[in-house]
Amino acid sequence: MATVSGTLKTFDQVGKKEDIEDIIYQISPTKTPFISNIGTSKAQNTLHQFQTLELAAVGTNAKVEGADAGNASEQTTTMLNNHTQIFDKVVQTSGTADAVGTYGRGKEHKLQVLNAGLELRRDMEHAMVGAGQAGTAGNNTTARQLKSAQNFIDSATTSTAGANRAFTETILEEVLLKCYNEGGEPNLVMVTPSHSKIVNGFASSSDGSRNRDFSTGTTVVNAVDVYQSSFGKVSIVLNRFLDANTVLALDTSYWSRAVLRPMQTIQLAKTGDSDKKQLLTEQTLVCKSPKASGLAKALTA
Repeated sequence: MATVSGTLKTFDQVGKKEDIEDIIYQISPTKTPFISNIGTSKAQNTLHQFQTLELAAVGTNAKVEGADAGNASEQTTTMLNNHTQIFDKVVQTSGTADAVGTYGRGKEHKLQVLNAGLELRRDMEHAMVGAGQAGTAGNNTTARQLKSAQNFIDSATTSTAGANRAFTETILEEVLLKCYNEGGEPNLVMVTPSHSKIVNGFASSSDGSRNRDFSTGTTVVNAVDVYQSSFGKVSIVLNRFLDANTVLALDTSYWSRAVLRPMQTIQLAKTGDSDKKQLLTEQTLVCKSPKASGLAKALTA
């Protein structure tokens, strides 16, 4: 039906109020499972050092009655190290940006500082388990970098191949066995979202002997939170920032972040009509025993 001639419609209306929800929706992931599951310690230099010790190999131990005590056999420590890495974000907003009315936040500058802090923590997670950094001392033109977790784990507890292969339960069991043989007892297996889907399939077999108990509820469950192997129980933890071609079997008690400079917000010099801050921290990764954790690498993503 046609409208009455002369009716003012919203298409022609001037001066309408904006309709904006007074909230900001943010979907970017902020969870950092590796950092959240390890401890912290104190660094006092840009080269942070730590020692490990292993007992002598098991062997036959039998002495003739009355024999001399013989020679001593000491086990010396191994010195490991990692370089601290400086992480920073800079936030700068104009005076006008903080003065105008806004939706979903108070001051624009405070929102930008909050976002930068979340981004910084994600970058730290990436450096420790996502980037595969070898670690470097740096120089006048090259930034120091910490060594990532994958490059700390010993070859004795690593499963690898000449070319990328699909992740399987056999590979996970291989890594856990290697850790067990070296004395390690991983408590957490860290996987990418795509590899977690493979782990979900570990729970069933063709003959039905390993099917999960779904009870009699109405909820369909297709997730594995805990994996019970012959070598102990491990939690399955997803990490969006994990290197796509690796799976980590971690004894989290042997990992920590050594902090040289804790997270701080620094007010930078005012040079004009703006407010500028630097968020900064300097820290490194500590692996207290490279054989306590395991690594599956050369996996298809």
